[in-house]
Amino acid sequence: MPEVSELSEVSEELEDSEKLEKFMSFFPYPEFKPQQLPVMEFVSEVVEKEEIGLVEAYCGFGKTISTFAPVFEAGKKVLLLSPTHTARNAGIAEALRINKVNGKKLMVADLRSKSAMCFMFPGKRFSYEACWKVRKFRQCPFFKSTYYGKDLSQKAQKAIKEAEDLVFNNPEKIFANENMNKEPDFFKTFEEISEENGVCFYETMKHVIQKADVVVLDYYWCFTEIFALLKMLIDPKDFVLLIDEADLLIDRLYNNLHAKLTFQGAKDLLSQSKKIIKSEENLEDAQKTLHKVDLGFLKEFSDYTVEILRFLPAEKPLLPEKLMWHYISGFKKSSQAAGLERVIEFDGIVKNIERITETIDSSSDSEKVRFRPHLFLEKLTQIRGSSQHLTFIPKSQEEICIKPFEINSETLSSGLTAVETLEQFHSTILFSATIGNENLFMEEFGLNKQQTKVFKLSHLPHENLVLIIDTELDSTFKKRMENASKYAEKVKLLLEQDSSLLVSCCNQFETDQLIEAIPQMESGQENENLAAEKPYAINIRTRHARSTNKASKVRNCIVIGLPLPDYSDFYFEQRKQYLEKKYGKKHAGKLINRKAVDLAIQLLGRITRDLKNPKVLVLADKRYKNDYFLQDFYYEIIPKYFKPYIKIVKNNQELKKELNAFWKKLK
Repeated sequence: MPEVSELSEVSEELEDSEKLEKFMSFFPYPEFKPQQLPVMEFVSEVVEKEEIGLVEAYCGFGKTISTFAPVFEAGKKVLLLSPTHTARNAGIAEALRINKVNGKKLMVADLRSKSAMCFMFPGKRFSYEACWKVRKFRQCPFFKSTYYGKDLSQKAQKAIKEAEDLVFNNPEKIFANENMNKEPDFFKTFEEISEENGVCFYETMKHVIQKADVVVLDYYWCFTEIFALLKMLIDPKDFVLLIDEADLLIDRLYNNLHAKLTFQGAKDLLSQSKKIIKSEENLEDAQKTLHKVDLGFLKEFSDYTVEILRFLPAEKPLLPEKLMWHYISGFKKSSQAAGLERVIEFDGIVKNIERITETIDSSSDSEKVRFRPHLFLEKLTQIRGSSQHLTFIPKSQEEICIKPFEINSETLSSGLTAVETLEQFHSTILFSATIGNENLFMEEFGLNKQQTKVFKLSHLPHENLVLIIDTELDSTFKKRMENASKYAEKVKLLLEQDSSLLVSCCNQFETDQLIEAIPQMESGQENENLAAEKPYAINIRTRHARSTNKASKVRNCIVIGLPLPDYSDFYFEQRKQYLEKKYGKKHAGKLINRKAVDLAIQLLGRITRDLKNPKVLVLADKRYKNDYFLQDFYYEIIPKYFKPYIKIVKNNQELKKELNAFWKKLK
């Protein structure tokens, strides 16, 4: 009779076998990578309980398939949000592999902006006005061919059928050279199919979304007012929302999704109104939807906006009441000049603009309104007396902005908070190579800690890796010039060991300075792929440091400095003051600098995707180990999976010793 320990081992093996079997029908690979199964179980539990989950796992782990398989196993569809085309293609690739290997029929959809999908006005020739004109007057052959009345035409149905046939039966043809280990290009494939059939690529893809099992989109489709359009195409409760590179989402919400009012936007609204009035000029007055008085109103509104942009100070906090008074005062003067006693109140101004925009939206022969000033004006009324928002004119003086200092309770232009947006879906998984301090992440986003599950990998199965934290110098602004030559010495020391090197600096000035100091150094900014035997320098703050895996062949990488936020930025300065007043300097410092290490980790992750070839990584700033103000905060938010590989050095002698020991061990 077997011993108890032997029975236990057999039981565990059977249990693991059952777990594997559970996900294998949607897993297109012969075996799981280390720790993929626990992540899949975690995702499965989050989906089952209709909750929100955070996953932190290293680059190359297979986060996408680890989230896809449990979602499909649960009978749900996937809506994948990603800020890059590369990551969106990776999501589609997994669905295509499942179709090929597992015999499934998962349909995919990739919807981008109209400008990226227009055959009539490709590239820079595109404008929404030009698109609207040719659609209105039935002059776009692609749009005309897409619909038969309100229904899809036979040509459009044929295009969709051709795409489905490829996706279901021959998915390998969507990959270059039919190599399914490479990146696919479903978007380009469907573009070619649409063009060959003479139909509108954008409109046809919208119909694909309605029947797709995997939909990939940019963040803005869920976190702006066009979420309403998306909900007309799908039922969010049928989908599990997967948010890739989730550490970027909070910054996107702060930087891009604020309320703003521009003169150009007001001018566009005026232009759209003129078109409707012209199209209705032969109608009786009672039948007209807009009148010349509406044009006069919009013209005045545009003029008052210009006055604000010209005469109020830039980069100074503005009181919402002052802006509201400016519009009220302007309309009051014009009313009195016309001999009228009635004075329009601010809510009347808002309602008037809202009525005009709704008229444009509902006009059967018009494009949708491109700019909605009433949303900005409504925001002004909402934030009166609020200390949580900053109203200001940027240095460019091209717009008036309202930015929140915190987004955890902020109502977005969709009318929902960020968390309410997630709750529209069956469940949500946010995943990234770096989440940092999960409590700070949840605090900023507004997630309920009791209802949010967290899974962070603690192990990176790299065969030959060392992560050196060099604590000799810090790259604060005051010491930038003083330390330039000292950092160049560290770079030269690395080059003595190996010519394969990527140097990342925290700004363009330092990058250019280093390239000048080391003759063989090249700029890696625009290179598609970095050669394995050359030294390159890049600015870590550009998209080139993060959005591709072009550095995967590099064997050595040094990050010079800690990429902290731009403390001279006006909005950042004001936000810092707000947070310090509310939370105290230390906690505010953590919130403000939460993402500082993320940039460095994302870059290092691109290099360590290859888990077999030797890699030397150096974080060259004493603050990675200990900061004067935040102590070990930056060290603690380095992902756990990197911690076992960390070595601490205090000077070039110790750095050289560690480098020699690492490379000698491999010989």
